[in-house]
Amino acid sequence: MLSLTSTILLMALVLLILAVPTPARADDVYHIRPLSDGELMATYEAVLLDACRYADRDWHEWSSDQRGGYWGNGISDGNEGIRAISQMVLTCGTLLKYSDALKGDERREYARKATEGIYYAVSTHLTGAQTCVDGKRWGGTWQSAMWAGTLGFGAWLVWDDLDPELREGIERVVTSEADRFLAGKPPTGRWNDTKAEENGWTLICISLAANMFPEHPHAAAWREKAIEYMMNTLSVPADLRDTRIVDGKPVKEWVSGANLHPDFTLENHGFLHLSYVECSSYFLTQAAMHHTYARRPIPQAATHHLMDTWRMLRMLLLPCGEAARPQGMDWELHGLPNINLCASLGAYMRDAQAANLEKVVLQRMRTWQEMQDGNLTVPGSRLGFTRHSIVAEQTAYGFLAHQLFGRKGEPTNQEPPPTGVRKHHSVGVILHRTRNKFASFSWKYRIMGTLAPIGDERLGNPHFTVPILDGFVGSVELSPGGDMKKRALEHSWKETASGFETTGVLLTNGDQLRQTIKVTSVGEKTVVYQDRIAALSDVSIARELGAPFGIENDELSGGRRTVYHRDGVAVFDWDKPQEPVAIPGRWANVDGRLGIVAVAGSGMTYSQAKGYNQQAVCADVLYGSYSGQPKSVKAGDLVADRIIVFFTEITPEETAVLSESVRIEERPNGRVLRLRLPEGGEHEIGLLRP
Repeated sequence: MLSLTSTILLMALVLLILAVPTPARADDVYHIRPLSDGELMATYEAVLLDACRYADRDWHEWSSDQRGGYWGNGISDGNEGIRAISQMVLTCGTLLKYSDALKGDERREYARKATEGIYYAVSTHLTGAQTCVDGKRWGGTWQSAMWAGTLGFGAWLVWDDLDPELREGIERVVTSEADRFLAGKPPTGRWNDTKAEENGWTLICISLAANMFPEHPHAAAWREKAIEYMMNTLSVPADLRDTRIVDGKPVKEWVSGANLHPDFTLENHGFLHLSYVECSSYFLTQAAMHHTYARRPIPQAATHHLMDTWRMLRMLLLPCGEAARPQGMDWELHGLPNINLCASLGAYMRDAQAANLEKVVLQRMRTWQEMQDGNLTVPGSRLGFTRHSIVAEQTAYGFLAHQLFGRKGEPTNQEPPPTGVRKHHSVGVILHRTRNKFASFSWKYRIMGTLAPIGDERLGNPHFTVPILDGFVGSVELSPGGDMKKRALEHSWKETASGFETTGVLLTNGDQLRQTIKVTSVGEKTVVYQDRIAALSDVSIARELGAPFGIENDELSGGRRTVYHRDGVAVFDWDKPQEPVAIPGRWANVDGRLGIVAVAGSGMTYSQAKGYNQQAVCADVLYGSYSGQPKSVKAGDLVADRIIVFFTEITPEETAVLSESVRIEERPNGRVLRLRLPEGGEHEIGLLRP
């Protein structure tokens, strides 16, 4: 219980906060609303049409042959060469086949460009007679089967308008690429570098060949091989023992090995990479589209572990449709929308959550497209037309999902988004999802924590958290500088009655520091981070960057962050970066979304981003414990002792009040942290021992 004096002081503090003028917040970036089927399809058409118009500025007539032309740079390899051409052929072909949005001269113009793009691609393939603008032919390489599959499907959509020479060229290219895989087995790999997405993109060429050219002498072999690749896309270890019959053979006879872990997580680029979970899944649905377009039965294999993988992924999809990133992201954070997967699972598999997310994702895409005069590349991207053509293709597949799979009333799977605790042992991640937060901690590959406020009312401005590679854990800079890598010696985790608790020990800074960490996710809105760092040798500390939390602050997040604290308010505009600002007092609140109480440590600091990073976001960092004061520490001495409490979806006033309830108590068996939870009730957490 608070004393009368403390209560009076606290009331005065709250009144002070209320008296401080609140800076005007930017309007919601996105205006998300329910869409009827007609509105959904009209939005698709608008996105695709403007995508084609924007791509006009990257269109080139081919100087070597007036019958051809290309989008992008036209080179034989890379994402802005043949891949971009094939993606724009599919985008144009989708509109020409299924939309009335293209009319008159504009319709004729995009029919011409699609035809010229097809001519360029088939003429410069290894089976053709000409070379790309870089003097080389394309084909027979790592990703070329995907380019051929996309190109071929786009051509198939406008097949009746192609002359015999172009039809022969498409058949030559697609069958040549498909034939490469008739001998041998699909590759597999669980650790670091899955082959799931490679098998998926190879699959679409083989599947297309079998369905597009059913009278070809190799058609039966392609059909068999396509099923084999379907079975080896989302394959797991148990498949090698599975005797169930799928498409005429036991599962174990189809599967070469595992590409996913037993819990359907997946590793690529050396960590848990959810973008590759998504694309590996939607390649299966693209193959299903080929069968539907050809009016052939879809193989059972096209859904092999598709919904198992989706159920794993659903837990990690935030209300805005983007995946949470427990081990970070090495591509653009918002630049890979999963519109293809959500649309296909909503229409094809009748999944309600996928159908609902599709509408949210599409409206977000349309918003940033309108912000950029038709460009589908997110603000801050360095990938230019490469990203534009990829997103245009994904949108085309989303539109095609409705055209090919149809809409037969509301989806039958009406399960709500899942909540609770999940432990993913293979990738070393534990997570806790409630209606108001997504919290995770990773002990493997990338040692880091994440926390995202996810209240449903925030869909208009959802981009708040940025997963940073040292999230929560932070770093200590030594003088002179040196290796700041971390390695985990041990860790444990357990599910509790209202969340999870995980503890572990790291060696950092060339094994000169020992860091003990404990993270507790409790209840609807609370996460407690604590750590103790001890020196294993004499060291000189230059800076302490403790308990960092990444906060997006750019065009897609409204362009302003308001930090409330004991003495008032600090405002950070994204295009006017400031030097790091020390936050007075023991509590702070960002935009009424994140509350933080620094119970022990070196004081809070808000550090603003100087510009866009590799993830195409401006990532501000709120440090729960920050010090720029150099100091020398002897072996065995304590470098840092930090206890930070985070609350999600909480107002500044609530943060101020709750901060007074957070206290350390000494008990005979050790120290405990007592605090009041935002949803009510008291909780206590055991603290790390000295």
